[in-house]
Amino acid sequence: MNNQTVLYVNYAPYENSGHILDFLKDHFGKVIVFIFNFHTLGKLQKSSVLYIYEHGKLIENRSLFTLSPSLPVYIVFLLLPIRSLLNTLQIFYHTFWLKRQFGTLEYYFTVNAFTAWVGNVLRKIGLVDTTIFWVWDYYPPKHKDKIVMLMRAIYWQFDMVALASDNVVFLNTRLIELRKRIGALPKDKQYAVIPIGTNPRKTIQNRNTQHPLLSFIGVLKRSQGLDMVFDAAPQLTKKYPDLQLTVIGSGPDESYFQKRAKQTKLITTFHGYVEDEHQVANVLQAQHIGLALYMPDPSNVSYFGDPSKIKDYLSFGVPVITTGVFAFSKEIVHARAGVVIEYGKLEELAKAIQTILSHYQLYSNNALTLAKKYRYNKIYPALFKFLS
Repeated sequence: MNNQTVLYVNYAPYENSGHILDFLKDHFGKVIVFIFNFHTLGKLQKSSVLYIYEHGKLIENRSLFTLSPSLPVYIVFLLLPIRSLLNTLQIFYHTFWLKRQFGTLEYYFTVNAFTAWVGNVLRKIGLVDTTIFWVWDYYPPKHKDKIVMLMRAIYWQFDMVALASDNVVFLNTRLIELRKRIGALPKDKQYAVIPIGTNPRKTIQNRNTQHPLLSFIGVLKRSQGLDMVFDAAPQLTKKYPDLQLTVIGSGPDESYFQKRAKQTKLITTFHGYVEDEHQVANVLQAQHIGLALYMPDPSNVSYFGDPSKIKDYLSFGVPVITTGVFAFSKEIVHARAGVVIEYGKLEELAKAIQTILSHYQLYSNNALTLAKKYRYNKIYPALFKFLS
């Protein structure tokens, strides 16, 4: 694929989740990347952008139109149809230009149903040759907010037609089983499953657990479960006076969590949205325990996903405390790479921290071993296996 071109579309800050963008740059001659804003990620958030890489090196970038991130979160969400239309028009406009500039655009690759549908339209009119849809999510139709329900119902229509992509690969078996159960996929057909990959470090520095550090990385939304940490803060800081929490990321509920942190004795550092992956790595490699305390809400999208933040933690030999929302939580238990607790049980969170710190080297080694099982350079070639 070194002489071929792939056009890749995703939303920030997920464009390199599991190092998928790194993989594309390593294996394709040209990689054209559309990165659109979705969540509000704070003052450091950049405009939507188009990047063009040739043999792994950035040769051009173009700013794309995006709505102001300073708009209220709910307004940004209500404008989602308009934002999607604007994104579509920009993809079409620039793909016409890219076709004239570079000639054949062999592959269109995305992880989102709406942008997968856009890719299939581009294929139909001859702008791209082959479409690949790596299915990352499912949005349960029921939600307490009627507007959210409407948006999810609209998105589901695109999900159904996006399955007409030339190659459809799923993140996990739950996504396949659900679609077969509701008749969206033929029950007798087999589909490939490619999970989020890892980038395990060769060596992990020894960490002094006398001053334990908890870490959270990701988009700051209440469904991510950080409330549980602040609820448990009084008993945690009583047992571990030097306990600290490091938060990397931004999102719609950032100010809410900052207020919660100020109301506790838990020393919390908010780094905000950090684009530089080396900076993120420098922070993560010094942490002791990674948190992924997803709420087990029936409307939670996370139930059908794959935890990229957990894969990041494991890559640095950082044991995990998580809830049983993800299917991957069973592997964490089996590998003793962390502890799975029930959301809302504060005593379980305190006990999990104690368990990991008491046998830290064992849990850290196991975390790194589990990460090696999902090394991205080993599992991602199967995404493009049909090309060979």
